[in-house]
Amino acid sequence: MPYFVSSIIAIVSAMIILFTRYEADDSAITGELEKMKSMFITIDGFVNTYIQSGGDLSSINFEELYNNGILLGNIEKGTGKEVEGTNYTSTLTFPKSGVKWQLIPVRDINSNDANADFGDSAGSAYKLLVDMHNNSTLMSKAIFSESFSGREFCEKMLLGTLQRNAKTYVPIENKETFSFDGTDSDGYFVCIVFK
Repeated sequence: MPYFVSSIIAIVSAMIILFTRYEADDSAITGELEKMKSMFITIDGFVNTYIQSGGDLSSINFEELYNNGILLGNIEKGTGKEVEGTNYTSTLTFPKSGVKWQLIPVRDINSNDANADFGDSAGSAYKLLVDMHNNSTLMSKAIFSESFSGREFCEKMLLGTLQRNAKTYVPIENKETFSFDGTDSDGYFVCIVFK
């Protein structure tokens, strides 16, 4: 009997050590979320600078910000660089980050669109697609990363509206928008920020 009890204690101890030893390091995801926060602040700062310099939110995108000299000096445009695409398909990836951002304006929207409730904000808001799927640390806890970033950075910090099921850019008759075929854990979400 003592052998049986000591065997159970040894097995339980080994399992406790195994589970605690290989648990995901929360400091890594905390660091990535801090980077996300600074990227949200930076992009909103770019938009504010664009507005203050006379820019129009009805045509905003990263290519427009680049062409107006608003993006940081270490952000370049071109193949393999940080700003890629043309017009509304342009995306931004910060140096040393796997998170990709896409910026489009809120447009006048027809009543058949899922975004119809934002049509009144055309020209006074922007949509920001956040694509985290290339960041393995954030994707290791994708549901938490999307929820936390959306709630803390989009809704609380920027006073925006979160759309967690938005996923990809869809040009529809000059009414740029994002599709709604995503999930809560796919690494994509949209933040709509009102100015």
